[in-house]
Amino acid sequence: MGTISPALTPLTFSGVSPYAKDFQSILTRAVAIAQLPITALQNKVSDITAEEQLASGIQTAVANLATTVTNLNNLGTNLALTGSSSDTSKVQVDNTANATPGSFAITSITSLATAASASTVNGYADATTAAVSTTGTMQLKINGVAVVPNIDLTGSGKNNLNGLASAINGLNAGVTASVINTGTGATPYYLSISANSTGANNIQLFDDPAAANTQVNLNSNPGSNADFYVQGQHVVSASNTFSNIISGVTFTLKGTTSGNQTVTLSVASDQTQISNQLQNFVSQYANLQGLLNAQIGSSAGLLNGNSMISGLKSTLQGLLNFRDTGGGVIQNLADLGIEITDNKGTMSFNQSTFNALTSSQIQAAFSFLGSKTGFGTLAGSLTAYSDPVNGAIAGQQKVWQTTSTNLTTQITTLTDRANQMQSTLDAKLLSADSLIAQLQTQQQQLTAAVQSLNFTSFGYSNTNTSSFSSGG
Repeated sequence: MGTISPALTPLTFSGVSPYAKDFQSILTRAVAIAQLPITALQNKVSDITAEEQLASGIQTAVANLATTVTNLNNLGTNLALTGSSSDTSKVQVDNTANATPGSFAITSITSLATAASASTVNGYADATTAAVSTTGTMQLKINGVAVVPNIDLTGSGKNNLNGLASAINGLNAGVTASVINTGTGATPYYLSISANSTGANNIQLFDDPAAANTQVNLNSNPGSNADFYVQGQHVVSASNTFSNIISGVTFTLKGTTSGNQTVTLSVASDQTQISNQLQNFVSQYANLQGLLNAQIGSSAGLLNGNSMISGLKSTLQGLLNFRDTGGGVIQNLADLGIEITDNKGTMSFNQSTFNALTSSQIQAAFSFLGSKTGFGTLAGSLTAYSDPVNGAIAGQQKVWQTTSTNLTTQITTLTDRANQMQSTLDAKLLSADSLIAQLQTQQQQLTAAVQSLNFTSFGYSNTNTSSFSSGG
């Protein structure tokens, strides 16, 4: 977007002759004339800026409508399925994007997956000087399996808690080590090791593994696995979140059950999702239609006549006129409760009409919205305008920006020329003013000389030379 240059400011004429004010008027008038083409270009830049702002608002409105149409398409494709849990404190349904309707029993949640941890039983007096290994070599084991390579603390300044924690973290063994300072007693420093993920993991630490192989005393929490049953099938897992047990359903264990408690996960179509999106569609459609109508007619805005306005109007009409050619019981938006209230295409959503749809009609609505040739596919005709990179509105914005940049360059050029013209004219006027001042000085000197001559020759002062007689 171009930056509009300020108006030219006439120079202040500094002449001293009686005509200085007239010269200032000449200079001001010349600058005003030079400003005219600059102002015309500045007005064009202002119009382009206003057009860009209008188009940006329309682009947002189109994108919002496209999102709603896409949402309707997704609901149709996924049958508006939603998941629920009979006890969300025990099991939470996270996603049902690719699920099929059904009901699933989860029982006997005896444990949740937790992360393992361990800390040294004995403290150390200092984290940087107290030795932690007798030989400078230690070994970390996870679930009885040694992590390769061994921990090497033989370098200078490494055989201490800080060096041990750093070396363990460098093994990338799925655990994180840190030093804890309790601030209590003569040995306040302890090593803490925590697993990076949940699941049963036994953490062990050994000193001098090649010889004495002394196990370091640790306060250990081995972590735990999730343990439960789905539809009578036993599941043990290191995670509490599952996406591959029930097809298309992701759920998370949140708590254990007691006794014979059964938590039921249900996946079913929720037609209120469709009605909510249809209401959104009506709202977004009305918003975009209002923006487009403001650019048409006797009081049209700056985008009047722009092809993208007429193109979008045609696209909106295509949404209204869409019909399912497959012969289903839901053939158009009116069958879903969307009504046109006037000849301008104003629409409203009749909730009562939608609520009266039978289960078979709701199933037909899914096909109408989400089939490969259904209503939801029209989202593409909207994103063809609203796409921020390749959309038609983005393309128009680029044209405006290029034009604005070119105009701004022209404004700068004309402004520089006008300033140069003003400086040159000011210099010429100053020269003329100076010459006039000199002539005035000469005239005053001549007048004084005549007066002096009159007084000397005739005894009086008279500057009217026409009164002099040529006779004796």
